Amino acid sequence: MDFRGQRVLILPVQSAEAVGTRDEATSELVFALRERDERTQWVTPDQLRRALRGTPGYAADPGTLPDDAFLHHGERTIVDPLGSVVRRYSALTDTRVVVIPRAARWIAGAAGGRVRMSAAVVDARNGRVLWFGDAEGEPRPAFGREALASAAAALAARMLAAERR
Repeated sequence: MDFRGQRVLILPVQSAEAVGTRDEATSELVFALRERDERTQWVTPDQLRRALRGTPGYAADPGTLPDDAFLHHGERTIVDPLGSVVRRYSALTDTRVVVIPRAARWIAGAAGGRVRMSAAVVDARNGRVLWFGDAEGEPRPAFGREALASAAAALAARMLAAERR
């Protein structure tokens, strides 16, 4: 994808299994996306939470999103209640495109394992899923922060077109 320098909201990682905390996974992904695409104005989960504190009751915490299959009637879309929550976040942050990191988890292998991260990118106005996928980081003998960083970088590389410098 190429966001062409627009404002894009990144929500927190929703699930982290055996990879540290969700906040750690989120910060690695935010770093990887920013590093991969410096032109885009990335709105972070921390910025969203600050905006939400200024409008109590407007929307729920972005760390606890409603479940959604991201597939409805044969089309990749999000529907309510997730759709309305994402629209509220989008309106509050003046963004149209929203990155929803679904999960980060340790996948054990014969000689250690690797971290797999999955995410969706949605158009908040109509709920259409623009991109959906996952990526695995480099194999490691044991979990560590570098395994998480590797998976975040791999996901960012899959999600975003290489920036021309």
